[in-house]
Amino acid sequence: MKKLCLSLFFVYLFAPFLTAGTSNGFDGRWALIPERSSALDGWTNMHLILKVDGGKFEITHDMRWRSTRAIETYSVKPGRKMKVKNFFRIEQRHMAVYPHKNAVTAVSAEWLDNKRTLRVEAEVPVEVSQGNTVMRITYEFRLGVDDDSLTLIELHSTRDQPLVYRFKKLPDGDSSRP
Repeated sequence: MKKLCLSLFFVYLFAPFLTAGTSNGFDGRWALIPERSSALDGWTNMHLILKVDGGKFEITHDMRWRSTRAIETYSVKPGRKMKVKNFFRIEQRHMAVYPHKNAVTAVSAEWLDNKRTLRVEAEVPVEVSQGNTVMRITYEFRLGVDDDSLTLIELHSTRDQPLVYRFKKLPDGDSSRP
């Protein structure tokens, strides 16, 4: 009995280390909860498709406005600075702030909170009516306690208030569209 208790104790103690990296709560399709989120000005609905693959975090925005659809994907590598071509911003359809043609976005990412939060920092070259400038955006993708909810917080250098989007995880294999 003593041996069994000791064995169970060690399994319990080391289980998180043995399973680390084998399962990730971020992976999957996430549906926006509009009534708990900032307005999606210019869009009527959104899904996020997130995938952690080795050292890469892939972010796909599946957006809808009436019959118009947009699917945009970019990847980040936590712990590394990258240049991303065609970096997608949720609000870019509504604001008169357009991606600068042929420019790349400087992006860095880091894991926080024991890999329960991914922070992405982006310096996005944009065109505005006064000319070209750089807009700094910080994104935090935060997993909920049960891995079935996700909060995306956006802080823009051009805004006083953050944008907050809340999502629920869709079942594995659910390929529904917004």
